[in-house]
Amino acid sequence: MKQVIKPRLLLAFQIWFKHLGYVVKENGQGFIAKSSNRFIKKRLQYVRVDSDLGGNQAAYQLAEEFEEHLVSPLDGLEMKR
Repeated sequence: MKQVIKPRLLLAFQIWFKHLGYVVKENGQGFIAKSSNRFIKKRLQYVRVDSDLGGNQAAYQLAEEFEEHLVSPLDGLEMKR
């Protein structure tokens, strides 16, 4: 099974949901994040990450966005002196 996110980033991913306004409940080693915000797309209001780091489609989509936020804007640029 494909992992939603790397194990070392799981806690940061969980904290990110809290900052986005989701209600996060731990579920074993995974978690469930829910939002009732009507401005969030309906398919992204319920996110589930299992203990084996699998999850629903919303988890995969938001994990991709989360990892994009972790990339430094200077990555890939060469500093010329």
